[in-house]
Amino acid sequence: MSENPYSKMSLEELNTKVKTLKSVTSIFSGILFVLVFAVVFLGIRKGFSAISIVPVALIPILIINLGTLKKIQDEIKSRNS
Repeated sequence: MSENPYSKMSLEELNTKVKTLKSVTSIFSGILFVLVFAVVFLGIRKGFSAISIVPVALIPILIINLGTLKKIQDEIKSRNS
C-alpha cells in the first residue's frame, strides 16, 4: 500500500488545496450539467451524434475530484482530532 501523499503537506497547504479543489469541482460540475442539458436538448431536436458521449466521458473526472476532496478532508479531520 502506498503512503498518503497528503500526510507530508502542512495544514495550511491542505486547507488551500481543499478550497481550490472545491471551487474547481463546483465549476466543473456546473459546466458538466450544462453540457448534459445541451446534449439532451440537441439530441431530441436533431438526433444524437458522436459528440453525445462527451458528458459521459467527463463524469470519471468529477468522481476522481470528489474522491480526492474527501481524502484531503479526512486528512484534515485526522489532524484536528
